[in-house]
Amino acid sequence: MIHIGICDDEKGMQKQIYDIVQHELFKYDDAEYTYYSSGKEVIEAIEADNFYCDLLLLDINMPKTDGLSTAKYIRECQVDVDIIFVTVSQEHVFDGYTFQAFSYLLKPIDRGRLSDEINRYMLQKTKHAECLHITINGRKEQVFLDRVVYFSGEGRKVLIHQRGKEEVAFYGKISDVAEVLKECHFIRCHQSYLLNQRFIKNYSKTEIELSNGECIPVSRKYVSTIEELKKKGESV
Repeated sequence: MIHIGICDDEKGMQKQIYDIVQHELFKYDDAEYTYYSSGKEVIEAIEADNFYCDLLLLDINMPKTDGLSTAKYIRECQVDVDIIFVTVSQEHVFDGYTFQAFSYLLKPIDRGRLSDEINRYMLQKTKHAECLHITINGRKEQVFLDRVVYFSGEGRKVLIHQRGKEEVAFYGKISDVAEVLKECHFIRCHQSYLLNQRFIKNYSKTEIELSNGECIPVSRKYVSTIEELKKKGESV
């Protein structure tokens, strides 16, 4: 599943963008949408650790906190989100490069152009994304690893804890998942947990604090893993 953010101070424009985007994404994956009426709302969501968007369609000309200030904050905080600027003027087109924007679209929105950009984005994301392929209720599913905070074992099942989503469970073993993901950014800290290093906030020999505030225990067997992180100087 992909999470789309639409930030525009005009409700009508939010709906227009949504109508086009959801029509294109239907071909690829399920999607969730979050709406913001100002850049300030985006910044507040980031500060509250409640921002889960993979792609943000961001209006530039908004009162109070405009799109450029918002994009600057996003990049300074190293938030992992792609940005498509949406604006009425070409005046700031080169700012798109400054903030590593995926694209820059002019209002009024051209349906064909936005559709093309969404298709290009999804093809690029799918091509480069690291995925775990699992089976849930007899259906083949793919899980984007950059959204997984951690895996936990519960009996004969593995639970997937993802940003902004409910837990998903499938039959399997943590040890098997760890083996499959050994070349990815995941570490084992306990026989029942496999963590995404990108979401580690703090750690000690007894527990690891994640960016969502959860604390995961470290067992004796895996203390060496934490020591290795310290040697590398990774606060990750």
